Amino acid sequence: MKCAVSWPRRCSMRIGGLIALVVVFGSGCEGGENAQGVGLEPLGPAPSFVLPLLAGGEVDLATLRGKTVILDFWATWCAPCEVQMPILDVLWRERGQEDLAIVGISVDTDPAAQVAAWVEERGFDYPIAFGDQELAMRYGVLGFPSLILIDPEGRIQVRHTGVWSREEIEERLEAIRQPAAGEG
Repeated sequence: MKCAVSWPRRCSMRIGGLIALVVVFGSGCEGGENAQGVGLEPLGPAPSFVLPLLAGGEVDLATLRGKTVILDFWATWCAPCEVQMPILDVLWRERGQEDLAIVGISVDTDPAAQVAAWVEERGFDYPIAFGDQELAMRYGVLGFPSLILIDPEGRIQVRHTGVWSREEIEERLEAIRQPAAGEG
């Protein structure tokens, strides 16, 4: 028995389905765009962690207290993550370290060396840690990329799924800084 649908038609049906998936999932892997926080009460305390950095050493969230922190949950298989990461890398190069910390958290199941090679191939300089799905769930991550903005007091101020432009990130960072500026 032969299939009633010809090869070119099956191929075009698959391409149509792929296009539909891209439209449905939009700017983030495993979900559409979503932002919570800023202007509202903090979403809660940021769960603590100590993670190995791909470049060596480790990152301990507790040591970043006093800085605004951007956590970038991502994976090598996530195409929108590859769009978000250069934006964060430029932000890190221009503003990171003093009052702003940016930490990428890979949730890949591939070996760390393979993830490190992927990062090196793209030339990203901001710190990349090796995390897991459990940590992502503790932060309420529903898709990738997910950016978590933590205020200097260690409270989650924003949880966002999808790609953000530099301008959108700067707006959120300024909103977090505003209350701090008014207190001093």
